Amino acid sequence: MITVSAEQMERAELLLKGIPKGVEKAVAAALNRAAEGARTAAVKKVRERYYIKAKDVRDTIEIKKATISNPVALIRASGSPIALSKFRITPSAPPAKRRKKPIIARVVRGEGGPIKGAFVARMQSGHIGVFRRVGKERLPITELYGPSVPQMLGHETVTEYIEQIARERLESRLEHEINRILRGVGK
Repeated sequence: MITVSAEQMERAELLLKGIPKGVEKAVAAALNRAAEGARTAAVKKVRERYYIKAKDVRDTIEIKKATISNPVALIRASGSPIALSKFRITPSAPPAKRRKKPIIARVVRGEGGPIKGAFVARMQSGHIGVFRRVGKERLPITELYGPSVPQMLGHETVTEYIEQIARERLESRLEHEINRILRGVGK
């Protein structure tokens, strides 16, 4: 959780005491920009660790913006495990004929390897996935999945980085928003 320090609040109140709702406006705007910056940092850090598209991460992160009456910005990631086909797999498309070599999947950078008994197939819907047979029979098959975005964001190094960036961004943005209001731009 990232908060505005008492020292920062006192400074903002001192500078903006003549402006109605000036402190509230500055804090809400700074929190919202810090939240946006935290989401960007989250996407960047997850992509440094995992083989996943930025869009697949960004789409699962929701920001509830701070307002003048409620100066709290929330960043929440939700989602279920992501299909293994969204990560780095070889081959990435179903081969024309049966492969003798196993499917190679890489979810975390620098890790991963062959998955025994797995195959890449295109479903009737057009979805391409990595599947494995449940038994000796041809059917049923189950799709294989990697971690969800909340699990990726929950990794210790990712969480620490996001909090650090959010703190830094909040400090710089609060200063910027105070100056903006003092210049008369943020009425």
